[in-house]
This record gives sequence, C-alpha cells and structure tokens, in this order.
Amino acid sequence: MKESISINELRELLDKILTLRNIPAKYKNFIIEDYITAELQDKKTHGIAKVLLLDEALRQKENDIELVKEFGNYALYDGHKELGHIAALTCINKVIELAKKHGNGIVALRNASRYGRLKPFAKIIADNNLIGIVMNNAGPAAVTAYGGITPILGTNPICFAFPGDDDSYLFDFSTSKKVWGEIRQSKLSNKDLPEECFLDNDGHFTNDPDKADSVIPFGENKGFALCLAIEMLAGAFTGSKVGLEVDNEYDLGFIFIAFSPDMFTDIGEFKNKLKVLENEIKSSTKNDYTDKIYIPGEVSKEKEEKIIKKGKVEVASETLYRLKKMAISMDGGIESNNKMN
Repeated sequence: MKESISINELRELLDKILTLRNIPAKYKNFIIEDYITAELQDKKTHGIAKVLLLDEALRQKENDIELVKEFGNYALYDGHKELGHIAALTCINKVIELAKKHGNGIVALRNASRYGRLKPFAKIIADNNLIGIVMNNAGPAAVTAYGGITPILGTNPICFAFPGDDDSYLFDFSTSKKVWGEIRQSKLSNKDLPEECFLDNDGHFTNDPDKADSVIPFGENKGFALCLAIEMLAGAFTGSKVGLEVDNEYDLGFIFIAFSPDMFTDIGEFKNKLKVLENEIKSSTKNDYTDKIYIPGEVSKEKEEKIIKKGKVEVASETLYRLKKMAISMDGGIESNNKMN
C-alpha cells in the first residue's frame, strides 16, 4: 500500500530524523535533498527508504574521516566507518581543491558507509567548472559474471559529470541490470522484483526478493567488462577488498576524479561544444517508436518537475510508518545486510 504525503512534510520529517541523530547542520540539508530528489525522480531504491538504514550506519562509526596520504594531485582517506555522505563530501572538497591547484586530482576513500547516488557529489565537481568521475565497487558480491550464476562483483556504479552552460551533464548508472536496493524496495512495497534481472540459487530468474541470490550485469559482456573494471579500480587500486573478499560495505573503495577543461581547451569553448552536441542529438532523426530524444538524466528531471507541481509524493506505507517512528525515537529503522543495503 501507498500513502500520499506533501513534499514539505516529507522534508520536515527527514529534518527531524537527522536532527534527533545530531547530524551536523552543514551536512544535513545536503543529505535531505539527496534523498528527496531521488524520491521525486522515481529512484526509490536511492530515495527516502535509504534513511531507514541510517541508525545502523551511525552505530558502526568509529571516528571522524582521516586524511592518511596526500602527494601532489592525489589523496587517500580512511573513513573510519563515517557516514557515507559526510565522508564523500569531504573527498569531493579535496578533489576539487587538488584539481584547481594541479589541473586534475584523484581522491580515494575506504572504510566508509554507502552514500547512495553518485550524482549529487559529481554535480558539485561540475558546478565548479570541472569534469568529474565518481565510482565505487558496491559489494558485497551481487553481480554475476556474464554467463554465470554466482554472485561475485558489486553493482559498481559510475557517474560522469560535465559542466554546461544551463546545467551540468550528469550520467549516473549502476553496472548491474538493476540495483541490489530493489530487494529492499520490493519487501517494503510488497511488490515483485523486476522481470529477468535477479537469479535464484539455481540460476533461474526470480521475482521473489526472498529467493534472489544474484543480479545480472547490464549490457551483457560489455556491461560485465565495465563492472569488472570498476571493481579493479575502486577496489584493488584503493587498497580495498574485491570480489568474494568483500564481506560488508566497509570493505569497499570509492574514487573521486576531477580535472579542468582548461588543461587542453577553454572552459567557454568546451561548454559550447557540449551544447552544440546536445542540440545535434536532440534534433537527430527518431525511430518509429520514439516521440522525443533525451539526454541522459532529462527523463528523471521531468518526473521530478511533475511531482513538484502536484506538491505530493506517493510513499510505501511501511516506509512512511518507519520514518515517522524514527522522527520521534531512535527506533523504526531496518538493519543493513547484504540484501537490504
């Protein structure tokens, strides 16, 4: 079942939850808007239901994020199991600082909790007139090899960010056909999993969240290759665990890359080229089944704008019940595990 709640009420609800948990004010609004925006763009696997995992993440925290290495244009942070949003924002600020100083920068992070979508962090890079790439090996093992049935890789998302004249170009996607969070959403909403994405122990497609044992990569062998490359870069390269070594989210590695268009061209000329390319794509000939050609991310924005006009959003009753409980107590959340992340 679903319930309707106004966007403002939802925002106030999340504010109460974070305030009760003493999330610093300088991070609180960013976190709220991240979850709200994901919900409005119909990315419910990364929307407000992710807040239900907050208490579990806060209980795991050992210390503040620590800069353990910096040399030239690169740096490494130990998250000490810090909340993912806070750790990632720290890394984003550092990589922007390095890129503005050296023309490019790369920052690695390990031992921090997940932070959901990559897009909001990559957007900060692009808003600073820099090109950004953000990725992580999102295990424990969930994704099969192409043609296999054993879960062995993370869902491994990547986001590319490019500064534009009107708005940033943001391409954020997982390398699995569907994200592992679909299992959490399926249980909270009491709905079946998407068709032909998840496999059971015997390697047969299943719509049952309790039977899902793995998820296939998107794009067949090419998607698997990209998923594997991210596992190598974000995992092995950062000194984090990979493949079947990964036991929980704190074993993962995160990479933040930023570089300036001014390294090889002028920022104004760069933005102009992207706008021309965008217009060429949108005015290209459509096939018989397409009404409009979009740049990646535009469909999500249209969904968000429609819901904003309505002023209300539909939320799974179970999710809303738990959020309301979290707003008045240190209770109501769900435990994070390999299938409920």
